[in-house]
This record gives sequence, C-alpha cells and structure tokens, in this order.
Amino acid sequence: MTWGEVIRKLQAAGYVEVRTGKGSHRLLKHGATGKEIWIAVHTRKDAGQLGNRILREAGIQ
Repeated sequence: MTWGEVIRKLQAAGYVEVRTGKGSHRLLKHGATGKEIWIAVHTRKDAGQLGNRILREAGIQ
C-alpha cells in the first residue's frame, strides 16, 4: 500500500485535509470526532507497517 492509498482511505472515511505542514506532510482531520492525523506525502513509496498503524488508529482497519 502506498501513502496515496492511505490518504484516499482516510478521506473516504471522513477525514479532510486541513493544512499542509513543513516539507511533505498533510494534516487530516475528521469532521465528527475532531481527530487529527499527520501524513507524509510520498505517494510512490510503500507505507508499510506505519501506514497500517495510522489506519488502525483512525479506526479504519
């Protein structure tokens, strides 16, 4: 799974991009819960276990 796929899954679950951070990072926030998640935007690189952990913490997997 790539970082682009992780971001798409978060957006499908109700997270919206609030702002971009320093470098290649984005802040995504869930409208209903207010939970915030920082994501690195390296779309062609494998997200690996970190991507899975971010999705799990967001309540998606």
